[in-house]
Amino acid sequence: MDWQQFLAKQDMVWNKMPANYYEGPFVGNGLLGAIVFKDTKKDNTLCFEIGRTDVYDHRSKNINSTNPFGRLPIGQLLLTPVGVITGAKFRTDLWNAEITGTITTTMGMISLRCFVPSDEEFIVLDIKSTGQENKVNCSFSPEQGNHPRPTVQPNRDMGVYVPNPPFVTSRIDGIEVITQPLLEGDDYATAWIDRPNADKSRTILITVANRWANKQVLGSGSAVDAVATIKAAQQKNMGLIEEAHRTWWHHYYPSSFVTLPDTRLESFYWIQMYKLASATRADRPVVDLMGPWFKPSVWAAYWTNLNLQLAYYTLGITNHLDIADALYKLIEKHSDQLIENVPVAYRNDCAALGNPVGYNDLNASVMLNTNGTSPMRLIALPWLIQLFYIHNRLTMDDSRLRNTIYPLMKRTFNVYTRTMQLDIDGKYHIPYTYSDEYGNAFETSLNIALARWGYKTLIDCATRLKVDQSSVNAWRDILTNMADYPTDTTGIMVGRDVPFAKPHRHYSHLFCIFPLYEMNIEEEPERLPLMEQSIAHFTGIDGDNCMFKFNGASSLWSALGKGDSALKWLNRSLLILNTRKGPTITPNTLYSENGWPTFESPIASSRAALDMLMQSWGGKIRIFPAWPSTWKDAGFYSLRAEGAFLVSAVKRYGITRFISIKSLAGEPCIIKCDLKGTIKLLASKNVSMQRRGELIALTLPKGEEAILYTGVKPTSFDVTPLPTKAGTCNSWGLKEK
Repeated sequence: MDWQQFLAKQDMVWNKMPANYYEGPFVGNGLLGAIVFKDTKKDNTLCFEIGRTDVYDHRSKNINSTNPFGRLPIGQLLLTPVGVITGAKFRTDLWNAEITGTITTTMGMISLRCFVPSDEEFIVLDIKSTGQENKVNCSFSPEQGNHPRPTVQPNRDMGVYVPNPPFVTSRIDGIEVITQPLLEGDDYATAWIDRPNADKSRTILITVANRWANKQVLGSGSAVDAVATIKAAQQKNMGLIEEAHRTWWHHYYPSSFVTLPDTRLESFYWIQMYKLASATRADRPVVDLMGPWFKPSVWAAYWTNLNLQLAYYTLGITNHLDIADALYKLIEKHSDQLIENVPVAYRNDCAALGNPVGYNDLNASVMLNTNGTSPMRLIALPWLIQLFYIHNRLTMDDSRLRNTIYPLMKRTFNVYTRTMQLDIDGKYHIPYTYSDEYGNAFETSLNIALARWGYKTLIDCATRLKVDQSSVNAWRDILTNMADYPTDTTGIMVGRDVPFAKPHRHYSHLFCIFPLYEMNIEEEPERLPLMEQSIAHFTGIDGDNCMFKFNGASSLWSALGKGDSALKWLNRSLLILNTRKGPTITPNTLYSENGWPTFESPIASSRAALDMLMQSWGGKIRIFPAWPSTWKDAGFYSLRAEGAFLVSAVKRYGITRFISIKSLAGEPCIIKCDLKGTIKLLASKNVSMQRRGELIALTLPKGEEAILYTGVKPTSFDVTPLPTKAGTCNSWGLKEK
């Protein structure tokens, strides 16, 4: 396929000036980023909000201050024309990962191009001008480096916030530098230069240096690093830098492919793929609630009870395991902190994680007890371990499973073993816990689901690794005798004596259905009415609406195979509302909740789309498991399934034309699909197939591939883009009505 042509149809396009953060085009390389919009402080000016993901405060306990860690602002690169701006056009070129645009003024025209080179630590802005706009002014407006939370909501936290020292502006070897000292004695610094080119164009180079994040030691000197980066950039061949940048992106996109019958949804999906690689990389920081695009927010940190998890729920399936691995390396790196997070009496065999945390840090204590009066907050680490385990199932790396995941999983779920109580009814009961973010209860459905998933998975791991037979027996005993989910006439309750009775966005009480699939229609078909009632009740109480409530509902319905309901709620998550503060997807596919960005919500909508196309859990790969009745065509290539399989499939006119499975590890392969009649196999003689009712079992050695189809052999086994209707391309961005 012609990737450039395909992605050009998905590009975000603007034919008017974006007014704010939620309307503007953005670029990033997993560390540095810029987002473009009309400046709110200086008239007739274009603003490039500059961000660096690892610019965090990191105050030690000897500094008595609220909000000891948090994302810090940098400032804005400003472009002020000579004439009055009369028009603006921009385009996000997804294929080349750059912004292009023109600004028309009463004195001429300014053409610009901005990108963040994939392998560098600086941002490039190229400017060409006509008329008197060759004197367009470029300047930098620094922001004081204080945690935004006390400013955005001064009364949200108790205590006093101690500001950092004022920033200092200087010039070093002709380069403007803004240094922001921090209370711990270190700093971060921004440097930039505006240089003329031989063809009368101009190139602005800007960088942000952060010595503490780079070297993991305290100490000033970031200004020296920033200036060195700019000097080195000036000596580099920009043509080669651009070529390396584009090469990275041109290898990134084809790792997998998805085409959908809804062009707006298809475009949204590919913009999220662009956004993910702009926000994080294999060798870059784990993405927080902003990515590399700063905006003042109360959530200027890493929230671990949903936001971090949802941000990573798409990368593995889309075959971008290297990027996803940054999160799991962080967990491995700080396993000692996870142990120290629990009280001393539990550290011999437990681990946990509180909420929130700062950059490169998992130090957040968790209270453990059995007193029945102080609620425990347990969601963060069990859910992260589930992600880590699924990530490993996509690679089938038994060494990592044995040496890292399984030992930490035992500690994580031993928290439940140590705190559950065996009552006189012979049942193990979850004590008083918090159900995110609804409230406290005994026997919370959230923690029943997490514990049950954990024990089942521990048994599977121990069996695979041939270890801990005595523990396996104990886990089986707990599973057999655990108290069941509390229910009432509305479905699954939040907890014992606590019904789901008010509007709420977090679907934590339904985790057993999704994302854990612990209660499912294949193993417990008799519970289908309970699951349907529970999801319908969750969405039926209007209020506390947000994007992840709606895409969560979509994935919940997909888990039950209900494609029409899944599509309904996915589309609801993509509805742009005419409100400044209400929770809504925005024209540039970022997300605003109370005016504050949360990165993960749009990403979760891309996961919801994938859940309709393929699911892999419980030892089976499900092809088109939640197909909407209004869809006729779709296709995907090299989505990654548990068991380390690359899966491709095509539907045309509502009929599955073929399925392709490639094994990367030689694991057992069981497929559930809607192929009708006699199933035909195209594969080498090393591959065999058995049909077991609606299931297909393949013996698929490592490295082998099999293609399944029915009826007449298709003339092509290509997965190609669906045709688009005129006027439906480039659905996102900002256009004059």
